[in-house]
Amino acid sequence: MKNFIFFGLLLFYLGAEAQEKEYINAFKNKQLINAQTAIVPEGFDFNIMYRFGKIGLDDRIYKDFLGFDGTANIRFSLSYKINDRLYIGVGRTKIGKTIDIEGKYVLLRQTTDNSSPLSIAIFNNTGINTGPYSDYGPNAFFSDSITPFENKFSHRINYTTELILSKKFSDKLSLQLSPTIVYKNLVFGLEEDHFTFVLPFSGRFQYSFGSAILFEYAHKLNNRSVSALDNPFTLGIAFGTAGHVFQVFMSNSYYLREANIYTQEPYDFLSAPNEFVLGFNIRRVWWF
Repeated sequence: MKNFIFFGLLLFYLGAEAQEKEYINAFKNKQLINAQTAIVPEGFDFNIMYRFGKIGLDDRIYKDFLGFDGTANIRFSLSYKINDRLYIGVGRTKIGKTIDIEGKYVLLRQTTDNSSPLSIAIFNNTGINTGPYSDYGPNAFFSDSITPFENKFSHRINYTTELILSKKFSDKLSLQLSPTIVYKNLVFGLEEDHFTFVLPFSGRFQYSFGSAILFEYAHKLNNRSVSALDNPFTLGIAFGTAGHVFQVFMSNSYYLREANIYTQEPYDFLSAPNEFVLGFNIRRVWWF
């Protein structure tokens, strides 16, 4: 009985102490552009992510009207706040006709007294490719060159897990580092290629009350291409209002989910014709 009383008093003390602390949010939304943050959305968070077709620093800029005439990629998602530390969400992406389920839990939040200098969160996204099966023919084998290939439902599933470390350094500057693991059940190559390890670095510079410059860069640690600089990056501007956020940006990646952004080869922006895509995100929060 004494143990129960002690445990109850300890929980009460920790809860009271937590209420006294003032927390700092390094970012305003659960995602920066593509990268996740240590933020749980308020209410229902509806997100539209759109990428126009590929263009370059050549005549495609005007012939394809900034990529508007090209094949676009789009994702819709809806997230719901469970409590101040946890949310769950569901999304659907055009590429692969992928349906995904995601969740984020905030382990630690930055405080004004610096007793907690960082915000730390863990994020997971599980995607299922619902597009038509690819027919590889009767002569397809797994990487051992012995086992005949057969399509299975498990081949459609991929997983992304991130540890998000973010910090607000000033009223203008916030940065974060997000060690990430992507696992795909089906890959083309050796067995170890199922895992991709990535170290994304991203940040936000608030240059006015409602607007900010955003950047993201992800350094791939393995499964790299030998033909190009194989690190995706994005640079953009965000415009915020009381109810929604609008972002416009350029990126060397056409993809929208981490499992594809960090495993598929991006465009080679550094060499002529310097290919990239333009895109936008719209986020709207609903309160009920």
